[in-house]
Amino acid sequence: MILYLLPLISAFIGWLTNWIAVKMLFNPKQKTNFIFFSWQGIFPANQAEIAAKVGKMVAEELLTPNDVKAVASSPEQMAKLRGLVEQKIDQYLFEQFPVKHNILAALIPRQKMLDMKAELLVEVDNTVPEMIDAYLHTVEQNFDVAKIIRERMEILEVDKLEKLLMAILEKEFRFVEYVGGFIGFMIGLLQLVITKLAV
Repeated sequence: MILYLLPLISAFIGWLTNWIAVKMLFNPKQKTNFIFFSWQGIFPANQAEIAAKVGKMVAEELLTPNDVKAVASSPEQMAKLRGLVEQKIDQYLFEQFPVKHNILAALIPRQKMLDMKAELLVEVDNTVPEMIDAYLHTVEQNFDVAKIIRERMEILEVDKLEKLLMAILEKEFRFVEYVGGFIGFMIGLLQLVITKLAV
């Protein structure tokens, strides 16, 4: 009778082995001493190294300074910025200036104000892209994506890191456990067949 339970027993052992392996990625959180050796979960034990590698990967493959620069200086962003500048110019010329300098504003025809606005916008179109490019160049030199991510991950609590990774990879970890059970079942079934044939 026990012989026929081999596939189920092997399936359970296979599932349990992979379940323990997944748990050991994060546990124990602190270094634990056993009789002849010490052990700590893979992620807690190598958090600094993992943080450095993730930071480097993100900086080189996912979010480079050039990517940030390209988005910030894209035609769409420049058009939005020009719209904001034009709005501020209108607000100053036609709302704030008449209040602050009411006599002078009364002497300046509206068309002249519109001409001044047009000249200011031409100056904005000519100078702002260069100013933004210079600013982004400075940001690019000081914006170390790898360092930022590495430092954030190094101080991240292991419990939070576990929750984060489990939220992302929970299905994959479950699949690993089920595969362990399936392989164990197949091995047990094979052992059953071989045993029966040998009798």
